[in-house]
Amino acid sequence: MLYRRMRNPPRKALLSIGLTALGVGLVVLADAVHGDASDVGSAILAIVGATLAVVSFVVFIWAGLSALGYRRLMAGKDVVARWHVSATDWDKFRAFNQIRAAQHLSLRNDIRLRKQTPLQGVDVIVGRNRIIVDGSYHSITARPVGGRQVNWVGPPADPECLEFPKVYARSHGGSIDLTLRVPVPAAARAEGVKVFEFYRPKPKK
Repeated sequence: MLYRRMRNPPRKALLSIGLTALGVGLVVLADAVHGDASDVGSAILAIVGATLAVVSFVVFIWAGLSALGYRRLMAGKDVVARWHVSATDWDKFRAFNQIRAAQHLSLRNDIRLRKQTPLQGVDVIVGRNRIIVDGSYHSITARPVGGRQVNWVGPPADPECLEFPKVYARSHGGSIDLTLRVPVPAAARAEGVKVFEFYRPKPKK
């Protein structure tokens, strides 16, 4: 399955390029130490190294592109709105998120919430086609999915939430529907409305 989400993309990019180098090193080592294609140990080492190098390099490309978007948002470029969610509000959101996700498979949150709420709370930065929530980077489609591009979830949700539909292709065919759900505390409602208006499908002329 192809996911367009990543926690701390810059760190993932550095890790993946390091693993790519390790994979290449294993291939070189297999050739230098044994130098015999018929040697089973050498062949296994070469296969493992080549697989690690190829897979890690693909991840590096994905992580590198995500890191660019992540750094742009963190630097304040192309930002639509940003707000802070206190630890208390985040705990309330976690409780509502479980209830909401149980209503339908497509309402499972695309954000993998950490098990422990950060004492300092969580920052949300929303940009054009991308968002960072608690350091987790996600793309937001530029096209409506299933006729909707963003939903506003009001009371009894406390805090209220923004929901972005997500559709991911599976590697073996088909797709999976998820929802990127973000809390909007009362103090940040104006910022949340700004995001809702930005991503709401525009009426056709």
